[in-house]
Amino acid sequence: MTAGRRAGPLAGTVWRAQHPAGESTILPDGCMDLIWTGRRVLVAGPDTGPYRHRAHSAESMVGLRLPPGVAPGVLGHPAERLRDRRVDLADLWSETEADRWCTRLSEADDPAAVLDDIARTRTWDPPAWLAPAAADLAAGVRVGECAERFGMTVRTFHRHSSRFYGYGPKTLQRILRMRAALGDLADGRDLTASAYGHGYADESHMHREFVELTGQGPSAFLRASGVRA
Repeated sequence: MTAGRRAGPLAGTVWRAQHPAGESTILPDGCMDLIWTGRRVLVAGPDTGPYRHRAHSAESMVGLRLPPGVAPGVLGHPAERLRDRRVDLADLWSETEADRWCTRLSEADDPAAVLDDIARTRTWDPPAWLAPAAADLAAGVRVGECAERFGMTVRTFHRHSSRFYGYGPKTLQRILRMRAALGDLADGRDLTASAYGHGYADESHMHREFVELTGQGPSAFLRASGVRA
């Protein structure tokens, strides 16, 4: 076992992407990512809308997607400071430490395992409410009820949510609802059924939320090319 790496499952979800030259769109999901570009480690902050990635030439990336609220404890920086940003790890940690990880990644047969090591290097005990609160919000629990459930005022819950998730609980809830609805649509579920099934007032409400969070309505999004969900 590599020094500094705890036993157990991966710290997050591994993904791999092949980006052609040009622009692709990445949607908000409430998570933060550690991304190995082949030359450096990027930290993708929590997005509030579609992020436009521009590649001058074809490129390959490997990423580790950390669940909502986890990355600030790993990185030592509040999520709200990284909102809608892509930041070099060297800008958050020392250049020496970032270079050490880049060397390991460039020499690794499995860069994803090294990204997992990065995420596990700075062990911390997350607040007990962090994962359950995200799950409650995803399930549609009202913000006030969620705050009360974990012994916080709405104002305190909003402050802690901004620190760990990168934005207030209502924004996180909207993003998680959009992702769940998008999954249903991708599986062929009817627009109206999906709208009511995920707590939208109606199909028009879902359309407005999709436009704000993805840049397109749900039907147009599913037909679009160059979008990675």
